[in-house]
Amino acid sequence: MRYFLTFLLCLIFHFGHAQDMPLKTLMAYINKPVTVIRDSLYARGWAAHAELSGTQKNQLYQTFSYGTKKSNPAEALAWFRIHADNNIVNQLYYQLPGLESYTIILNELKVISTEKKGVQTIENNQISSYYQTTDYTFQTIAGRGSYTLMVMTNKK
Repeated sequence: MRYFLTFLLCLIFHFGHAQDMPLKTLMAYINKPVTVIRDSLYARGWAAHAELSGTQKNQLYQTFSYGTKKSNPAEALAWFRIHADNNIVNQLYYQLPGLESYTIILNELKVISTEKKGVQTIENNQISSYYQTTDYTFQTIAGRGSYTLMVMTNKK
């Protein structure tokens, strides 16, 4: 019985938190080959969506989802989208699973000493804020129960 409970707790921890990615991981995905990021996401339990992915000349975008919501099994818990030029990721969007994860990301942005830009936009009942470091630009998008972080390289 004790082994079963231990296994169950490990399973819940693994699948309950696999979609939560720290800012450090997201930043590490930038400037990496698409195959490395794709393999990492698959290993974490994410599923690719070919219908929301594509290529055009040397540009690629690929969309992934994680899990399903108990309240609506047709909805994913989290979404992830990578953008790449010449198969090197230069931008990503991470729709976080909820407010708690979003708050953690905001705190991580403060820890890495980002400069919050004065530009803030409100469109379609969503608020976008921008943060910057020497190497990265971040955009947070919050509204209507959705929380998204965009990470983009500043290096060309």
